[in-house]
Amino acid sequence: MKKNILIVDDNLTICLMLKSWLVKNNYNVETASNAQEAKQMVKDFPFDLILSDIRMPDVDGINFLNWAKKYDSDILVIMMTGYAEIESVVESMKSGATDYITKPIDPEILFGKIEEAFQVQENIKKINQFSNDFLVPPGDEYKQLHEQLHLVAENNDHLLIIGDRGTGKFSSVKLVFEKGIHRSKPLVILDASDLISTYCDGNEYESALIEKVKVAKGGLFYIRDIEQFNKSVQNELLAVLTKQSRDENFTQVILSSQQSLEELQHTLIPKLYSVLQKNVIILPSLKGRSDQILSFSQHFLDFANFALNKQLKGIDSEMQKEFISYNWPGNIQELKNTIIKAALLTKGDIITIDIAEEIFGNSKIERDEAETININSLRKENYEKEKIYQALTLAKGNKTMAASILNIDRKTLYNKIKLYSVTI
Repeated sequence: MKKNILIVDDNLTICLMLKSWLVKNNYNVETASNAQEAKQMVKDFPFDLILSDIRMPDVDGINFLNWAKKYDSDILVIMMTGYAEIESVVESMKSGATDYITKPIDPEILFGKIEEAFQVQENIKKINQFSNDFLVPPGDEYKQLHEQLHLVAENNDHLLIIGDRGTGKFSSVKLVFEKGIHRSKPLVILDASDLISTYCDGNEYESALIEKVKVAKGGLFYIRDIEQFNKSVQNELLAVLTKQSRDENFTQVILSSQQSLEELQHTLIPKLYSVLQKNVIILPSLKGRSDQILSFSQHFLDFANFALNKQLKGIDSEMQKEFISYNWPGNIQELKNTIIKAALLTKGDIITIDIAEEIFGNSKIERDEAETININSLRKENYEKEKIYQALTLAKGNKTMAASILNIDRKTLYNKIKLYSVTI
C-alpha cells in the first residue's frame, strides 16, 4: 500500500520539486503552503508522514509539529531547514520530529531518511504488538473487564484494581492511559513500599506523595499496594480523590492492591474505602482457566518467536495438559516467563513434554505446593540488581526479552544495567 506524504513549505518551487521526486518513488503526495492549510488537510486525510519547513510565515514549524503530534501521534514528521540552526533542530527532535534534513535537499538523503523513518515505525509496531497490553482471551469475563476499562478511560474516572500477583494490573493501567483523554500528559507510577522505604518519617512521605501528584498533573497517577499507606497518607490520598476540579489539570488516579475488598475494608480508613469501592475492577486468577491459559500461551509464543528469532509452531497436547493443570501462582506474568523459558529450551519447532521437568520441577505435587518457580524470583522487591541479572540470564543476554520479563522498556533496562554495573 502506498504511503501518504504531506509537504508543508511556503516555497511553491520546493513543494513541486519534492512532490515530483516522491511521486516517482511511488508515494501519494499532497502539498500545503502554510500551517493552517496543512492542519485542515491533516484533519481531512490520514497522512503517514509530513515534510515540514521549520520556518513558515504564519506559524512557526515547531508549533505546527507540536500540533500534528498531539492531533495524531502516529504521524511521522521530518523537519526541513535551510538555516541549519542547531537550536531549532534540537527543539524539533524534542518535540517529536522523527528526523530533520537541511536545504538544499539531496534526493537520495531524503529518500533514505523517509525509508528509515517508516522502517523504525514498523519495528516499533512489531514490538508494541507484543507489549504488556491488556489481552482479551476467550470468555465473557475478560471481555467485560476490557469494556469496563474502556469506560474508565472514556470517563476519566478514578479506579481501584484488585488482583493477585501477575494478573495484569499494570496492563490494565496502560490500557486506560493509552485509551484515555490525557496521552500527552504524564503517566506517573508509585509503589507504596518504595515511598515508605525511602522516607522514614510519616510527614516526609506525605509530602512526597503530594509531589508525585504534582508531577502527574493533568495525567494519570498509578499507585501500587495502597494497603501499605498509614492513615495519615490515606487522608492525603482521599483529598486528591475527592477535592479536584474537573478541569484540564484533573489527575486521574488508579490504585491497586493484592488484598481482597474485604481485607481492604479493614485496612483503609472508612472514607477512603467508601470512595474506592464505588469503582472497582477485580482481575481473575489464571488457575483452572484452560481456554484462557491456551490463548495467553499462543500469544506469548508469538512474542517469543519474534524476540528470539525462532519459528516455534506450537505446544504439544501433553505439554498443554501440564499448562492447564498447573496452579500458576504468578498468573499471566508467570505464564509469559514460562513460555519464554520453554522457547529458549526447545530445540525443535514444538514445545514438548520433554522439558516439563525443567520448566515446572520434579513432580506435580511440588509444583502445586510451590508458591512460585525460579523465574518468579525476578519479582522480589528491593532486589533490582538481582532481578536484572536473572532476567538477562534467562533471556541469554537478549535485552528486548529481558525488558519484557521485567515489565520495563529497553531504555530503562539499559539505564539500570549501567547504574548497577550488571554483567552476565
